Amino acid sequence: MTALILTFLKIGAAAYGGGWTIVGVIKASVVDKGWLSPEAFADLIAIAQVTPGPVALNTATLVGFRLYGFWGALLATLAVVTVPLTVSYIITILAHGHIRSGGKLTEALKTGTIGLIAMTVWSFAPQAALSWATLALSVAAFLASAFTRINPLWIILGSGTLGAVARVLF
Repeated sequence: MTALILTFLKIGAAAYGGGWTIVGVIKASVVDKGWLSPEAFADLIAIAQVTPGPVALNTATLVGFRLYGFWGALLATLAVVTVPLTVSYIITILAHGHIRSGGKLTEALKTGTIGLIAMTVWSFAPQAALSWATLALSVAAFLASAFTRINPLWIILGSGTLGAVARVLF
């Protein structure tokens, strides 16, 4: 159980952006250690997505539960949030009244977040799903969301529908 705690302490320390930015890191840690198979981890991600709360936190909880039951879930959850909460608290205390805007820092960190999300998508994408049709649909969805005022919900639903139809037909 010590290895579980140390793993999620490290993940929590590296987890800027939370959510999908860190799921790929959790997958690499958990699957590489042989704690879960890639398929079992994908199943946990599916459950973590539909469970209320941040997907990375839910994933840590589910991995801990899968490995050690209730106590594993509790310790993995506490481990993954300990470092971020501690650092946030210390920065708040030290910077109180000195920081006017964190906008520049936030913008700088977005670049790293985008890279982590891309890594997560790449690691979960089955090689068969990486077709020209999938790529074209992804680019079309991006362009529609970036350059139109179409509600993102409609873009997601439309992309899902077109993807499902394409899989059935092709």
